[in-house]
Amino acid sequence: APLLAACARTAVAANPTSAVLAVHRPGEIAGNYMAYFASFSKFPLPKDDLIMRVPQDELGCDQYPLDWPPPAAGGMGPAPGWISIVQRGTCTFVEKALNAQAAGAKGLIIVWADEFYVDLVAGNDTKNETGVDIFVLGVGHHLGERFRNASVLAHESGTEPPAVSVTPYVSSLMNISELLLITLAACLVALGAFCSTADVVVSQQQQNGGSQPVRSFQAALAPHEDEVLEVDQWQALSFCGVGSCFLILLFYFMQYAIYVIIFCFCVGGASCISQFGAICLNYYFPSLRNKSMTCPMVGILSHAELIAGVPAIILVLCWLFLRNTPYGWPFQDIIGAGFLCWLQRTLRLPDMKVASILLSVMFFFDIFWVFISPLFFHESVMVRVATGGGTGESVPMLLRIPTFGDPFGGDRMLGFGDIALPGLLVSFLRRHDLMSHRSGCRGYFLPAIIGYFIGLNVTIAALCIMRMGQPALLYLVPGTLGTTMVIAFAEERWACFGMASQSLRLGCWRRVSPVTPKLVVLSEGGSAEDA
Repeated sequence: APLLAACARTAVAANPTSAVLAVHRPGEIAGNYMAYFASFSKFPLPKDDLIMRVPQDELGCDQYPLDWPPPAAGGMGPAPGWISIVQRGTCTFVEKALNAQAAGAKGLIIVWADEFYVDLVAGNDTKNETGVDIFVLGVGHHLGERFRNASVLAHESGTEPPAVSVTPYVSSLMNISELLLITLAACLVALGAFCSTADVVVSQQQQNGGSQPVRSFQAALAPHEDEVLEVDQWQALSFCGVGSCFLILLFYFMQYAIYVIIFCFCVGGASCISQFGAICLNYYFPSLRNKSMTCPMVGILSHAELIAGVPAIILVLCWLFLRNTPYGWPFQDIIGAGFLCWLQRTLRLPDMKVASILLSVMFFFDIFWVFISPLFFHESVMVRVATGGGTGESVPMLLRIPTFGDPFGGDRMLGFGDIALPGLLVSFLRRHDLMSHRSGCRGYFLPAIIGYFIGLNVTIAALCIMRMGQPALLYLVPGTLGTTMVIAFAEERWACFGMASQSLRLGCWRRVSPVTPKLVVLSEGGSAEDA
């Protein structure tokens, strides 16, 4: 649960693991930053501001005083305390801490060689561990270099050195941002499944009502046959290769590709929002279905599509101009919600074989590009691409919720793929439940939604415990596909996965038409009957 994830990250007052580095000057690096305490770090922390200083030995393995005296305003008053910044390497963490302590430092910041979290432990050197009486922190390479460069520049120019205060980081027991993100994602998966199966509901209504045409919102929402794209097993396998090529392209050319992505997001988002708006207008105001005009490269537009296009364009423009401000997230989430629901409405999995292939392939795809790609590219390709690759922009294909009540601010984010891919399976399961007249816990749809919700919570917990980006599908695929398979095996419906002889395929779901649903039931004798 979100409570579990928050508790995993919450610092214990007697032994905090994370710290807030509040940099007050210079303005170029001012802000709050995350740092991590070493296992041998000592408390309590100094309450006053500390200045950052870089020793002559950048690794901090040689004894020092530092190469300039602590500044004091007008040469009067006590010298402020200071904190040393050193790089990782050559000697132990404890030796670096003891050298800084001997020089009079109040604390030590150790800069990692990369952005991956390093647990600063004393090892077996218990004798030296008892001699450390200052706090010791670890920070990522990029942030540490910014601190070091600012300190060196201040020393060379004779200006005031960077000033920082250090406090323990304690998160609240209930992180509302993570709870909202998880709830929003689960609701979008369920909503997309309802959009995807509107045609099944209409078909059942027609069967119950005879030949009379059905006028309902589901009928208006149901996709036409030419709108549906059914994924086959080869297309499911190709997702991995195409996605990998796309990631590599973005990794190396993000400074150019990011603007292509933003353009596509705007065009696709406006199209999806306007289409949903037109569906609603056509249902409540049937007269708006009349042709209004013919637009080049678009085709014939109805009055409903023109009217719905106005707020869709306004919504996209609001996001475009506010995307890098604290006010852009609701517009991005609304556009993303429309895009994801439209994707589930028009993209369809025909059977469990294709669903299993797709999610299994993307399961390993996510793991490789998050955890294994640093071995080949020196950093996580997925994490770099998701964060914009240093362009100052962020990839818009994700849900964003601002962090409430957190000193670091920022956003909680979840990629569209982590919603769309499990959503395709959930849509298929709801289709099956409707055709086989199963509901609630007797079906597969509700357990899959619950499994998805639990998988997201486990993802957040892993993110907080491991302190690095996580492949969400590592937890979402077992939560959805795994849950479905467990239930199917428990009910002895493993024939639906092609794992049993034909004689056991009684009441099993089979391949269905993209628009007109039809459940085929095989009798004990092996002959096919229409349900």
